[in-house]
Amino acid sequence: MRCSAILLYAGLLLSTAAGATEEITLASPEYWCPFSCTAGQAREGFTVEIIRAIFEPQGIPVRLVNENYSRALSNVRAGLYTATPSTQREEAPDFTYPAEPVSLNRFCFYTQAQDNWQYKGVDSLPGRSLGIIQNYSYGPQLDAYIRANPQAFRRQAGDGLTLRLLRQLQVGRYNTFIEERNLVAYTLLGNPALTARLAGCESGSYSYMAISPLHPRRADYARLYDEGLRALRASGELTRILARYGLSDWQE
Repeated sequence: MRCSAILLYAGLLLSTAAGATEEITLASPEYWCPFSCTAGQAREGFTVEIIRAIFEPQGIPVRLVNENYSRALSNVRAGLYTATPSTQREEAPDFTYPAEPVSLNRFCFYTQAQDNWQYKGVDSLPGRSLGIIQNYSYGPQLDAYIRANPQAFRRQAGDGLTLRLLRQLQVGRYNTFIEERNLVAYTLLGNPALTARLAGCESGSYSYMAISPLHPRRADYARLYDEGLRALRASGELTRILARYGLSDWQE
């Protein structure tokens, strides 16, 4: 009898310890700023901050680990980390996803401020010179147009590509460039001397907190994320987090 009581007490201690050390570990590259940035810095990325604002009030700390994206997906799939903070469903269909996204990703077209051209599909592109990033895919229609009209495009490669696209637009190397909207907004926030006019976007795709298929609380975490995201939006905290990165709510 006494032995059974000791075993039961030990089990309770282990259970309490496990609950006390519960932690969400997010794996993502540092070069994806503002989606995810360098672990440990003041701004680790807006997707990380959203997830932290949802889970830490529930007593679950959130920690970012920097890994390249392929390795991050593999290690989350293997259960070494809890989730990636920003993944499209088709990239890892075996993961568990909340219903609510963490970001809307859109390729958009930018011009100088005085230009009144507006993107209205590929039929509006003839006559434009465009800056793009080498080896990017911009979707089937745009990729086909790029292949058919290579002379219209100026390709950028290397580091700091969004900043380079903005600078080359400013000096007139081309009159338009294509880039993901969140990246441009964040880069402009850090470079107030640069300007660019938004001239239209392709249809977007959503990214989600992608939870390991091996995590025992994956369904609970998905539910908590959905409830928490809606609460952040209602309270205005989501708007405040996004504003730190020069962004706005994707529902607006």
